[in-house]
Amino acid sequence: MRHRGILDHRTFTLRMVPDVRTKTDQGRDALGSDLPVFADAWIDSRGWPVQTHAGEVSGTRSTLTMGLSDIREPVRVTVPRAADTVPVTEVGGILNG
Repeated sequence: MRHRGILDHRTFTLRMVPDVRTKTDQGRDALGSDLPVFADAWIDSRGWPVQTHAGEVSGTRSTLTMGLSDIREPVRVTVPRAADTVPVTEVGGILNG
């Protein structure tokens, strides 16, 4: 089942890096209202999300699609060495935060 909606500004900018959030805030302020961000979520027959998609931010073409699998399955994580990591404060872009 597909669900479609519009994300409000607070939800859209949640955990955005500061410089991208500032630009997004400026766009909202120039428009005089929230920038419309259209989003979709697909839910399987068990009620679990299997895919999300966000795109077209106020007429600008930008797409993010994420497929989800093995929901509720245990996950094994290997923590990388500190030398192999980059603090998120040093990475820019809409998806970092």
